[in-house]
Amino acid sequence: MAVEQVTYVVLPALIMGAIIGLIELFFVHADEVGMGWFAHGLHALPFTMLFTFAAMNVSWVLTFIPGVPDNMWVTLAVRAGVSIVGMIKIAGAAAIAGRVGERIHHTIIIGAIIFAAPYIWMVIKPLVGPLLPF
Repeated sequence: MAVEQVTYVVLPALIMGAIIGLIELFFVHADEVGMGWFAHGLHALPFTMLFTFAAMNVSWVLTFIPGVPDNMWVTLAVRAGVSIVGMIKIAGAAAIAGRVGERIHHTIIIGAIIFAAPYIWMVIKPLVGPLLPF
């Protein structure tokens, strides 16, 4: 019986995380003008990259949890959970950082992009892939 080897992606997750982090930085700048938005935006970048890495490597993580099937529905549920946790973190940090906070639709957009990051990567990989060292 053959065993399927599940791998994880690092460079695509970091690239997508950086792109999403830049979008988050623009949203923070628009929502928290004059309230230390740059420091908050830089704080959001590594967390956005972390959540994107988790969303893009769900199948790899599921191999470490015995008894959890690796199928489409479980993958989508875990990816949705990662996105929701990311949205809660973004909204919480924005509420702590200033009196206005980040607009809810900006938080939802970032969560949706984190959820869709693997699918977005499939679209942009033919454009960016030849420039990458793998």
